[in-house]
Amino acid sequence: MDPFVVSARKYRPATFDTVVGQEAVTSTLKNAIRSNHLASAFLFTGPRGVGKTTCARILARTINCENLGEDLVACGQCAPCKTFEEGHSLNIFELDAASNNSVDDIRNLILQVSIAPQVGTKKVYIIDEVHMLSGSAFNALLKTLEEPPPQVKFILATTERHKIPETILSRCQP
Repeated sequence: MDPFVVSARKYRPATFDTVVGQEAVTSTLKNAIRSNHLASAFLFTGPRGVGKTTCARILARTINCENLGEDLVACGQCAPCKTFEEGHSLNIFELDAASNNSVDDIRNLILQVSIAPQVGTKKVYIIDEVHMLSGSAFNALLKTLEEPPPQVKFILATTERHKIPETILSRCQP
């Protein structure tokens, strides 16, 4: 018998083309990948359930795939794709800022940023519910967002953009 998987995970889109209702976003991301003009930090905003985290994961997986085709669909066979599928990627990190919102949580994340990717070419940090970070956590993150290592990408996701300091917003591509 197969283990139970929550429907939201079981049917979560795995490619840009399967994301519903976010064609402008997915098209923009695909164009940035094709032209190799990815921002170092992205801000994904919108109400709950519109696909912010899904798009973040697809972007992270896509830019780490070692055999990315013309269609910009991750191959699913290379080491970065396999570790992502298995849920223990060495290059894609997710932080739930609703639960991990202290300055120490962000300092721990920043310590990892300087370490080169073990597999693949990019390290991606997805900070979900970023608006929940404390003021000191935002301040700690600021310097790294200003001057991240070239192999690092940040994706900040939030339902409440207005709670994010302008200094952080100005360093992200919306």
